[in-house]
Amino acid sequence: MAVYYNREDLGRGIFLTKIYDRKFKSNCVKFAFITPLSERTACVNTMLQTLLVTSNAEIPSRTKLTTALSGLYGSSIGTNCSLIGDYQSVGLSASFIGDNYTIDGEKISVKVVRQLLNCLFKPHLIDGYFSEKYFNLRKQELIDANVATINDKRGYALLQAKKIIFENEPAGVSSIGTVELAEKITQEDLLRQYDDLIRNANIEITVCGGGNTSEAEELIRDAVKKLDRNAPGKIEYRSNSPVKAQVNVTETEMKVNQSKMVMAFKSSCEDIYTAKLFVLLLGGTPFSKLFSNVREKLSLCYYCSASYYDRKGTMLIDSGVETANIQKAKDAILEQVKALCEGDFTDEELDNTKKYLCGGFKSNYDSVYDMLGWFTAQNTRGTSYTPEQVNEMIMKITREQIIDCAKSFVLDTVYVIKAEGEEESDE
Repeated sequence: MAVYYNREDLGRGIFLTKIYDRKFKSNCVKFAFITPLSERTACVNTMLQTLLVTSNAEIPSRTKLTTALSGLYGSSIGTNCSLIGDYQSVGLSASFIGDNYTIDGEKISVKVVRQLLNCLFKPHLIDGYFSEKYFNLRKQELIDANVATINDKRGYALLQAKKIIFENEPAGVSSIGTVELAEKITQEDLLRQYDDLIRNANIEITVCGGGNTSEAEELIRDAVKKLDRNAPGKIEYRSNSPVKAQVNVTETEMKVNQSKMVMAFKSSCEDIYTAKLFVLLLGGTPFSKLFSNVREKLSLCYYCSASYYDRKGTMLIDSGVETANIQKAKDAILEQVKALCEGDFTDEELDNTKKYLCGGFKSNYDSVYDMLGWFTAQNTRGTSYTPEQVNEMIMKITREQIIDCAKSFVLDTVYVIKAEGEEESDE
């Protein structure tokens, strides 16, 4: 599929990426401030974006801003926050239909992007501070989000496991911090961090969609030229996590209906697409080794799946198990990893997994945000492959490459949340 892609260096650590596919009837513009992930600033950054999206100096009311955007054919401005290895990405995004679909060709792209820029660079401040009302609301929302993490036991287990897996590494930090950190955030913290992001963060701007956004892009260029900035260094997103000298096994008890187990394997494999294929073959499909054998055949897990953090060279296998089956499930999982290391998989299994992965990559053409996400990931890897190009690479991966990749993964951490009061089987 023909997609126009262009990445422009605007200088001082600011990049503008343009992605155009005429089949889309809408557009999105994303501003992402990329900064080293740290416990001290992560939750401040997360709260800051929720304040910036609320209002701006021109429209100092959340209700009025929402109404104004809705009047522009249902346009919207929202937050975006993600973790990329040892970095945090925070910012705002705007969505709007193409100008060629408006009545009388109204340039709503310019109007929406203007409000987006106002939110980012002309925030609503009262005597130099954010609105106390909005400050208190957003702070309580952040506190509530932290409290709520424990209600999602699977997510909570992964969150706690990552602290151990990536010990002394930024990747082990939660993007929303902790209740204690959230409670301590002050107006001064937010203003100081806002100034730091503007001056020192790498800024990735992405314009994606099917409409003509040339005038809006000029607004963006003019706005960032005026920023008082230092020149941040180039980011190296990939930083493989070092394997621990010995496997860390940590168990804790909680009031849960089923125990949770997270196993982390680390690798120095540089071929991320072979690694993705290996992880999918192991535990990423309804016909994977973990699903077919550990969950279905042996009935040892309620769920058991594998995921790959390519920026950290780490595979996580998380499962929900009965406490009595924890050791059996662990042994069975290790057996499946060993099986792939020994080439115990059929050509049909490999071929089906390739098709499954390639089909998933092709789905990135389904929406503007999927397309934006695809090329954002490519940018962090220093590549600009299309889904078709990656799929062609995947179809050429051999079983020998899969076996070599599998052998490179080493068990690093086993984290278990045991159902309180239950005992493991002695069998």
